[in-house]
Amino acid sequence: MWKKHSILIAMVMALLLLGSCSKKVQPVIEVNQPSSPSGQEVNNTGVDNASINHYYQADWSSLKCGGSARFEAGGKNMSSSMQMRMQRGKCIYVSLRPLMGIEVAKMVISGDSILLVDKIHKRYMLEKASLLTNGVPVTVDILQDIFLGRAFELGKGSLTQSIKDDFTVETLDGGKVMLKPRSQYEGFDYNFIYDKHSNILSLDVTPTKAGSSTYSVTYGDVKGTIAGKVATSLKVSTTMSGRAFTLALEYKDLTWNESFTIDTATPRKYTRVEGNDIMKLLSGGK
Repeated sequence: MWKKHSILIAMVMALLLLGSCSKKVQPVIEVNQPSSPSGQEVNNTGVDNASINHYYQADWSSLKCGGSARFEAGGKNMSSSMQMRMQRGKCIYVSLRPLMGIEVAKMVISGDSILLVDKIHKRYMLEKASLLTNGVPVTVDILQDIFLGRAFELGKGSLTQSIKDDFTVETLDGGKVMLKPRSQYEGFDYNFIYDKHSNILSLDVTPTKAGSSTYSVTYGDVKGTIAGKVATSLKVSTTMSGRAFTLALEYKDLTWNESFTIDTATPRKYTRVEGNDIMKLLSGGK
């Protein structure tokens, strides 16, 4: 069954990892790209307006890049080159191209829908995002922030001047800094860890419900771009029903603010796979 649905399962797993809560862990990917230090002392009693300014990011309208994706799911491995396209707040497109640049699968997130297409087996899955996020308000904007390693507040969006007072800032050992939304989401707490140069290290989430799946998200190779800082590598890990799942992404050749279109149409003459069936396979069901 794994072989039959392997590409769809891997892509659904990627969405689960990027759209779900994460267990609080120490960062495991070292950030090598330096940036200008804040020059400000950060306090642990609330937001220091001068210091939090260093965590804002420049606005952008679109992004396209190449890169690679590596999956480990249920003891099975998969790796592929990829292409990614984003239209800010509208759409995310990820294309898997493991051989000679030929697309074998794609994922398109637009509005509140997720389309996964497996071209090898001529199958697709089209579901509401709520199937994968269990009601957590993860929008396209939030997923884009997670992909790029940017702070956000659930229900409000990216960290900007307008919501700076919603965050606390706290210094940690080794000069690290934690940004944490004052208002947390029911079921888990989440925060963002940065190094002393304001480069993101991790998105950490602590489940507050016993028995909840645990996750970790770590970032690396932060680079300065015309759209602000971007983590050009990320690693997400979780365990579901005793099975280990890992997703690692690396980006290269980032191009910003160009016009392009993304095909969001459902493929013709393909077999539809129900999302609930894929979820059963992911959790070890039949």
